[in-house]
Amino acid sequence: MHRTILITVLSALPVFGMTLEEAVDTALRNRNDIAAARLDLSSAEWRNRSADLWFLPSVSFTAAFVRSHDISTMELPGLGSIPLGSEYASRAGITAAVPLFTARGLAGSSLTGISEDISDYSLTAAEQDATLDVIRSFHGVLLATELERVASEALETAKEGFEIASRRYEAGTISRFELLESSVAYENRKPEALAASSALANARAALAVAVGLTGTSGVPVEGSLSDPIPVTLPSSLEEADRMMLENSPEIRTASAMREAGDASVRLAGAAFAPSVVLQTEYAWQAARDDWHFDTEDYERNWSTTLAVEIPIFNQLNDIASYQTARADRLASNARADDIENYSELGLVQAWNDLLQARESVSATEATVAIAEEGSSIARVSYEAGVITRLEMDQAFLALTASRTNHATALYGLRVAEARLARMTGLLEFGNDTSTHGKAL
Repeated sequence: MHRTILITVLSALPVFGMTLEEAVDTALRNRNDIAAARLDLSSAEWRNRSADLWFLPSVSFTAAFVRSHDISTMELPGLGSIPLGSEYASRAGITAAVPLFTARGLAGSSLTGISEDISDYSLTAAEQDATLDVIRSFHGVLLATELERVASEALETAKEGFEIASRRYEAGTISRFELLESSVAYENRKPEALAASSALANARAALAVAVGLTGTSGVPVEGSLSDPIPVTLPSSLEEADRMMLENSPEIRTASAMREAGDASVRLAGAAFAPSVVLQTEYAWQAARDDWHFDTEDYERNWSTTLAVEIPIFNQLNDIASYQTARADRLASNARADDIENYSELGLVQAWNDLLQARESVSATEATVAIAEEGSSIARVSYEAGVITRLEMDQAFLALTASRTNHATALYGLRVAEARLARMTGLLEFGNDTSTHGKAL
């Protein structure tokens, strides 16, 4: 029975093997690229919230103390000079400005909304890329485990062959040369078994990194290369293409990039549009010839202003920004076209790889059955003295090669399934796949 394993970056290794679903869940919790994509989405959400509230007022409090060093005077004949102002002034008040209409606010809100969508699609793509990486590494461990088993069985078979040759040599039915051949065949299997064991350790370390642990961690796994990935795959290339257009985060990103280009042009064009602002100010102000102010010196001043601002000329900044936005829109459209073209190409390649992998698995499966029967016959025949040692070794080598090829073909099939699911945007499973608000 599978057990749920909660693993953090600094956790100890689990006692039980990790399933594929658990490996994916662990990766989505621990990988730094996923964490960065989630933070990018959170940042985009806050930017969008801020832009959507462009119509809210801005309120500020102002307190000022002013001393005038040059005070204008008026000369009156026979009366002398009369000052026209006070040397000291004090003012304190609150100002609120409410934007009633601004094209930049509306255009900016639209652009940040599209940017949030792009960040959301980027997070989905990062999660599915991480899932694909985990599937490759997970099945890499299963492949390495199977190859180690094949190498161990080949070593044991070679040992049995050497023991049979030893008994026949003692019985005088084979030559010293044939005994030496058996010994060499047995010894040659030992380095292969050691290499397979080392490859398994490396594969487990690679899986640890793929799920967000340290490279020194060795992660055991539960599963089989014969188990398909838990995702429903399309039955035809046409269905796969339709699924990709509906679900692929890359296709949705390309569409959003075109929308963002249009929104950028609208934002740049908004610099030429008028804006309407309602402003009200409530303040208390006083003026004296000395700085000894008290409450009786202050008088209330409450004013409301409705202002219409019409941009007329701002050097060439507005025009340059508008032309830059138009050029950026063309560049965004070109990049979006490339994303769609390469997505189509990747889908065709993934579909063809899946068909080839299925045929390879079918062919190697039949070969394994034949090789197993042949090796059994060869062992009995050699012990009975019907065939030579070389013929038996060839049968054993054929069995090892067929098992290796079949395991490699199964690994290729699992990776091809995962890659096709990734190209169609459907590579989501496990318990931790709903990590953000917008589902594809």
